[in-house]
Amino acid sequence: MEENGIWTESFRIHAYVVDKNREATIPTLCNLFQEVANNHAFNRQYDYFSMQERGMIWVLNRLNIKVLRYPKWQETLRVSTWVSLFVPFPHRHLEIVDEQGEIVCCAYSLWFSLDSETHRPKRILDFDAPLSDKKTSCEFPQKVVYTEGVSLVSERRVVCSDLDMLGHVNNVKYTEWMLDVLPEIVGDGKPNSLEINYLGEAFINDTILFFMKKEARKIHFALRKKGENTDIIRACFEV
Repeated sequence: MEENGIWTESFRIHAYVVDKNREATIPTLCNLFQEVANNHAFNRQYDYFSMQERGMIWVLNRLNIKVLRYPKWQETLRVSTWVSLFVPFPHRHLEIVDEQGEIVCCAYSLWFSLDSETHRPKRILDFDAPLSDKKTSCEFPQKVVYTEGVSLVSERRVVCSDLDMLGHVNNVKYTEWMLDVLPEIVGDGKPNSLEINYLGEAFINDTILFFMKKEARKIHFALRKKGENTDIIRACFEV
């Protein structure tokens, strides 16, 4: 349902999306955000199918997530999303609220529209939908600056289950991969926040190299395709 430019849905935390502590994970929260964002776009006719008719696709460019607490198994949550700015590219906000009305997680994301053939930026010129000036406690997602001194810590090959409907690695998968490396570095500590820049694409059978550096409570990541020198992901976790 949309009201004053804000789209809201309710979700229950099921057993298949929690960890050993019976809590939702960051990928769970990211998938909730992605679902409501897609449904909101569908309601406004800027979803996957509408974009295909325009010869365009959406890609996530930057994401900033702040977790105040991790929702627990069987909790019912309200997930809201809204767009505060559309030109030159959409600024999409997301927020998760528990049954007591307390915010448990929020996110601020930037999206680009690309030509579906060339994957070059292509602007939407016919945008006509309400924006919202609702404030969020999540800051604007900054450019993650490359950190000197990162070390190669892991690598993995892209498999079929990593791909989304566009045929490239789904944005949530990169977060899952980096979280798989974290326990070796911080034990069972969970991130309180995550800032990530999506700089390139990965496809089936690509080998991804994970470079990392820990500074106090911050862990910096740079992901690259094997044999290439440019980063496809830069991220910073705070634990």
